[in-house]
Amino acid sequence: MLKDPWNSATTSTGLPRLAFTLEEVSEMLAEPVQTIKRHCQTHALRGAYKTGGKTSPWRIPPKAIDYYQATRPNE
Repeated sequence: MLKDPWNSATTSTGLPRLAFTLEEVSEMLAEPVQTIKRHCQTHALRGAYKTGGKTSPWRIPPKAIDYYQATRPNE
């Protein structure tokens, strides 16, 4: 099980955390990884980016998660 990413807002070097992985965001939002990936692809998670080429992993900045939570319909 992953540790709570919200409680690790800094890296091991003390620098601010710039982005989370698909798996971390999936756990935070209690949604499947494939759903989070689709949100990245459709820009529902605004600001999500790939670290390199087409096959590189997605990274999701904290502000993208905040915006997504603020704008998604209440369940």
